[in-house]
Amino acid sequence: MSAEVHNLSVEKGASYEQIIRWTDDDGAAINLTGATARMQVRAATNVTTVLFEATTANGKLAIAGDLGQITLTITAAESAAFTWSFGKYDLEIVTAGGLVYRLIRGTISISAEVTQ
Repeated sequence: MSAEVHNLSVEKGASYEQIIRWTDDDGAAINLTGATARMQVRAATNVTTVLFEATTANGKLAIAGDLGQITLTITAAESAAFTWSFGKYDLEIVTAGGLVYRLIRGTISISAEVTQ
């Protein structure tokens, strides 16, 4: 399985929610019960500094197991505090059995806030 490319655009100072659905070739949801998810944003793939991290442990990623859904949530306060405007990310799923799959990858851009 190859990670699908999904480029994200977040408006600085606004709440953001993105639902990602993992399905098989027939479009049926892959059951994620017992899985965890993790995502990191960095300026580039070879940079060690993490700009933003979302995991099921920190509550920024939530899994609806039987629906095959992962929901990414960024609060308005979190996006307002971003000091960066562009990064690269990927999102990995760790199954209950310990298998790791890179589900999606891409860029994330932060659009400047006018109303403050």
